[in-house]
Amino acid sequence: MKKSLGAATIILPVPVWVIGSYDAEHRPNVMTAAWAGTRISLQPPD
Repeated sequence: MKKSLGAATIILPVPVWVIGSYDAEHRPNVMTAAWAGTRISLQPPD
């Protein structure tokens, strides 16, 4: 039996971004950013 759950946020594995930068003293700094992928809107455009 199929049952509609309606509009909901879907949690799926998404790519993780690794963002790197340098400070004023040229020391490297790296951070990982999850949920940096495409956003799906639950509200259609007007």
